[in-house]
Parts: sequence; structure tokens; C-alpha cells
Amino acid sequence: MRILWLLVVTSLTWFLSLPASAAALAIPPFTPNVVDPHGYLDAAATERVNLELQRIRDESHVWGAVYIVDTLGGEPIENVAVKAFEKWQLGEKGVDNGLLLVLAIDDRKSRFEVGYGLEGTITDVASLRALDSYLAPGMREGNIEGAIVNAFGFLSRLVAQDPGAVLELQTPDIESTSGDDDMDWHRGLVAWGVFLVPLWLCIPLRNLWVGYRRRALFEEHPVLALRGDEQVAKPQATAGGGAFKWGILLFLSVNPGVFVFFLSAMEQLVYYGAVAVTALIALLVIFMPGRKYGSIERYQQFLEKVAKERADLIAKGHLEQTAAGDYRYTAAYHASRASSSSSSSSSSSSSSSSSGGGRSGGGGASSGW
Repeated sequence: MRILWLLVVTSLTWFLSLPASAAALAIPPFTPNVVDPHGYLDAAATERVNLELQRIRDESHVWGAVYIVDTLGGEPIENVAVKAFEKWQLGEKGVDNGLLLVLAIDDRKSRFEVGYGLEGTITDVASLRALDSYLAPGMREGNIEGAIVNAFGFLSRLVAQDPGAVLELQTPDIESTSGDDDMDWHRGLVAWGVFLVPLWLCIPLRNLWVGYRRRALFEEHPVLALRGDEQVAKPQATAGGGAFKWGILLFLSVNPGVFVFFLSAMEQLVYYGAVAVTALIALLVIFMPGRKYGSIERYQQFLEKVAKERADLIAKGHLEQTAAGDYRYTAAYHASRASSSSSSSSSSSSSSSSSGGGRSGGGGASSGW
């Protein structure tokens, strides 16, 4: 039961850390063809971007649009791009030639979302090249307008099959592939360490705390010790239990431990969520079991619960008393456990406006600057 409890608690840690992202970002109404609710572009810059998008539409029939936000609030940029594309129905209906650029300024993230009709030409590789080679340099310099124009310009030349753009796409971009600037490996290591320390120390610390509370209660009420020692005596442990415990700890250290490492390195919110939830769960695991020794009343309730559970096991033939205070699980108990395990394993065995009714193909690429 101790190992099962540890497994459940650890799993809950990472389920609870996943919703670390804030409430979903609300998509505003569409304003052709730049949606910039926080005003990162002034009126003149917005007009120049719109003129470029109109030129690209006239020459290559790509219906471009731009969505600029301050922060994603922890929501994946891919989700925001798809929601905006579908809400605004970018591109011509039946042609699906919409192309949406999403910029998250504070998060320093970007994404091109590509309509179905453009996926054959604007591949994920092409979108990534536009983001890394054309958008990112301008964004790092603070030239948002120029970055947008350059990124759309490269993709429009690809759609028009410009020989220079096609050749450039076929040439490896050494600068953009030289490293992953979005990964904070130190942050990932810290999160993994915070995960490993409670994983390996929670049980020993819990036992120390429970032992301290137990001694304090029994020193104050010595009569409880005699009756409690007999009633709380545990059945004989199954052989190999220690090896199983160490195996579970090693498994959990790697999986989900490695996922904690990588997700925390990629996302700061996951890091903070993982650290906070791990600390909370560790405190609960360590201190909650000692509550039964907090007072005579709680200890009496605990003894009654243990006595009832033991009586039920004896009545089922799953437990037998070998001596005063000593119990042993029977063959019937182990057989029922094996049967339950096998049955559970077998049962376990989704200008003019660029909004025209188009659909997103789910393709594109995301990057940072």
C-alpha cells in the first residue's frame, strides 16, 4: 500500500501541473488584416503591413493576416493560432489559401498557421525558415513591421516559385540549426532535482515524523502504547517487497522524471507549476500520516479502523493470526490479488479582408526570437 500510495501521489503531481497555463486566450473580432489589440504597431506601420499583404494577395493569391498579442498566458501558441484561424475563417472558401502569423511579444514566440490549400507549397520547413531567417532578426532588433513584411515576402516568393526562394529553402540554414535557444537546460535540471528529492526522501521523512508523533503521544498516554502495538501490528511482508520498492522509485525517477526535465526546460510555467505542486504533495505525504497521533480521539478512531479492516480480511480467509500481534496473509489473499491484477490488465488491453470562409490545414511552424 505504501508504494501504491507513492505512485498515486506522484501521478497526481504531474496531472495537476499540466493545467499550469492560465485561462484560454480570448480571440478578438477580426480587423482586416492586422489584429493588434495592444497597439504594438502604430497606424502608419499597420497601413504598410496591410499594403504588403494586399500586394502578396494580388500576386500570389495568399490571403495573409497577422495577430499580435502581448502574452499567451501559458497557452500553446499552436492552440491560439488554430482558434484564431478557425474563428476568422481566413482565406477563400473552398480554396483555403489563408496564412496567419501569430506573434506573442512578451513570450518572444511566433507561428505561421497555413490553410489547406497552401500546404503543398508552404511546408512546415518553409514556415520555419521564414520565422527563423526573416522574422526573428527583425524582432530581435525591435522592427516588428519589417520582420512581418520580410517573413510574408519570403513565403509569397515560394508560392510564386521564385527560383531564388526555392534554392534558399533547399540550402541548410546553419545559423538557425546551430542550437535551441528556447530550451533552458538549467531550469530543467532544477525541476528534475526538486522532483527527485521528495520522491526518494518523502517516505523516510514521513516515517521519522510519524515516529516522533507516535512517541510523543505514547509518552503522554503510556496505556495507549500497549494496546496500540498489538492492534496496529502489520502482517508479515511479502518477500521481494524491498526490491519492488526500489524498482518503482528508479522507474519514477526516469519516467515521468525525464518529462519533467524537458517540459520545464521548454516552458517556464511548467517549471513553476512542477516545483510548487511537488512541494505541496511532499508536505502532504510527510505530515498527513502523523495526524492519527495528534490526539487520543484520533488514535482511537485509527485503531477502530484498523481493527475493522483486519476483521474483514480474517472473515474472508485472507488473513490469519500466527501469534499474539503477528498476522500473515493467506494463499487465498495472494490468489485474489493475482486474479484482480490480471483482470484489470485485460480490461485496459480533435484593403479587403482575409476572412472568407477558409480552413486551417493544421500545418505550419512555431519558433522564437
